[in-house]
Amino acid sequence: MNRRGFLVALSRGSLATAVIVAFGQVVRFLSYRPADGPATVFAVGRPEDYAPGSLVYVSEAQAYVGCNAQGLYALDAVCTHLGCLVERGAKGGFVCPCHESRFDAAGQVLAGPAGQPLRALRLWFDGEQGLLFVDRSETVAPAARLAV
Repeated sequence: MNRRGFLVALSRGSLATAVIVAFGQVVRFLSYRPADGPATVFAVGRPEDYAPGSLVYVSEAQAYVGCNAQGLYALDAVCTHLGCLVERGAKGGFVCPCHESRFDAAGQVLAGPAGQPLRALRLWFDGEQGLLFVDRSETVAPAARLAV
């Protein structure tokens, strides 16, 4: 094999390898299946952990679980403006530390830039386990309460 034949074979082999690798990457891209997303259901304790008038932040669920005369409820702690975690305000309600959005105790917007209220999250009691659960993927009416 002369030098020209060697270079032609080397070029064709390189081109064939590049085509095979590219085809493999296209197949890999088209067959991609994302991993399961983060968990949305969290155990937040027992009903007796929440005294009447209490409002407790549950960090795993990124939610506030409260108890009032109507029952137990859960509010999303993620600000509806840009997703920062709201904190309890000095005068009640909630304050977003990122851009100073303010919400009342029920999660309604008092001052922007947030334009939407905090989400009321689904809260339920599992009698078999004796635990309360919050589902971050399901919202409920703001007035919804769980009587336990």
